[in-house]
Amino acid sequence: MSDENKKEEITNVRNKEKHVWDNSTTEKTLESNNLTLGELESQGVSIAKPMAGQYGRIKPGTKFEDLIWVNVAFHTDATTQKETQYIIKGENPEVDRKIQFKLRPLIRPCILVPYQDNGGNESIWIVKQPAKGQSPMTSHKSAIRAIKGMLNGWRMVWFANLKIGYCCENPDDQNAFEDFEFGSFTQSQLINFAFDDNIVTTLDHDLVKDFRGKK
Repeated sequence: MSDENKKEEITNVRNKEKHVWDNSTTEKTLESNNLTLGELESQGVSIAKPMAGQYGRIKPGTKFEDLIWVNVAFHTDATTQKETQYIIKGENPEVDRKIQFKLRPLIRPCILVPYQDNGGNESIWIVKQPAKGQSPMTSHKSAIRAIKGMLNGWRMVWFANLKIGYCCENPDDQNAFEDFEFGSFTQSQLINFAFDDNIVTTLDHDLVKDFRGKK
């Protein structure tokens, strides 16, 4: 790679660091949804759930407490019927509170789970959790169990149904898969790559205007 290309790559990575995601983000998300930590037992990265027939794992050395919690708005376009996920992160606490209030029917607290599949592809799994005032359902609790399984190695994870929730199975041999190297990007960088412009920081964001019926 030429020096010019290296400089361009470094610049692109730095530009993607405009939003920082860390444990303070998790604490704010949990607090705003009446939850506490004590109650909880590569560029172009995609947003995707694990699926049957595919094994996945979370980067070795990661702890459950390291994963980032955010408030996510799930919006379905009336024309295309396509669902898009938006992270809510107001530019300051007051704006964040107003955005959350205006979009409250769309918002759920979520865990962002970066994982690698057995083909070496890295994705982020958006794991919904109970909203304020809701009790945990089977889907919420089984997803937590699946995450904890993936923290311990390769697991096949898939959603069965509302009654069963997520299934999580061990392979017969943990060494059956190629040990692909994880990318060197931080969680913040992966999240920014995956969501890109779908991070709502102001009341002027297109999502807010569209949902409120405003041009």
